[in-house]
Amino acid sequence: MTDRHNGRVAAVIAAFNPDDDLPNNASAIREQVDEIVVVDDASTSPDSEAIFDALRAQGIHVFHQLDNSGIAAALNRGLAELSEEPDFVLTFDQDSLPVADYVQHALDTYHRASASGLKVGFICAESFSGHNVPTQGISNGFREAFDPMQSGFVIPSSTLSTIGHFDAGFFIDCVDSEFTVRARSEGYSVLIGHGCEVGHRLGARIPARLWGRPVRLRGLQISFNYYSPFRMYYIMRNGTTLVRRYWRSNPGWILRRLVEESKAQLLRFSFSPDRKYLAIAAWEGFLDSCRRKQGRISQELINRVSAR
Repeated sequence: MTDRHNGRVAAVIAAFNPDDDLPNNASAIREQVDEIVVVDDASTSPDSEAIFDALRAQGIHVFHQLDNSGIAAALNRGLAELSEEPDFVLTFDQDSLPVADYVQHALDTYHRASASGLKVGFICAESFSGHNVPTQGISNGFREAFDPMQSGFVIPSSTLSTIGHFDAGFFIDCVDSEFTVRARSEGYSVLIGHGCEVGHRLGARIPARLWGRPVRLRGLQISFNYYSPFRMYYIMRNGTTLVRRYWRSNPGWILRRLVEESKAQLLRFSFSPDRKYLAIAAWEGFLDSCRRKQGRISQELINRVSAR
């Protein structure tokens, strides 16, 4: 539970086909906040209901989406279902486990930074499973985050009142990036919370191979984060939408993000086993962004890019 002088803190967890780690992760978060809700984004796994029952047994409120609507919509539903408006909202993924004093560390950073004169939009994690969050300079002695993951955001309600909630049209991927750049466009700082460490299940990395042989650089095996064509569609569509929306207001941030994404995409398109389908999904995502299309990927495209 947080100190009362920090105000009321509520947590929202978005879940989809969770595994047995969720009750443990939620319990660790529940110890640090005044209220916690979990939003099920229309899970399809037959084991999910038992996990949600375990959450209810802990006194955690669980809400179910009627349709699979994406992580942004799930987080927004959680914000709407809170019993009373909090002073701060903590957002987490189902597979993230914060350190015991995560919330207190984040609030300490927020209050110190605010006292220094910074207009703080929100606080994010310092590291995920030992990997430090990339930074973007220093403001009044506090580290600005570059493009942080949504899991572990500690957001003042005043920020949400000013810039709004998460963009549900993004569905998944770049939801956190859009929220970050939108906050910065309103003059907010996005700061790394000192001591805010998170245990998080990292994405699948696969080794790069060429003609069946490992690809090495300076003696080290090259590997990359693999994403399915389904995810590639959202990555390309939403990433393109970010460029269209924010290149004027945040050109430096957009350029750096494009460079980082281009390096990752080069590896995926060079070495992924299903790169033909990745290319189709990416192209359709680019076109849909240009068409101003948002929401869920069409079933027709899913069928086209599913490896047979």
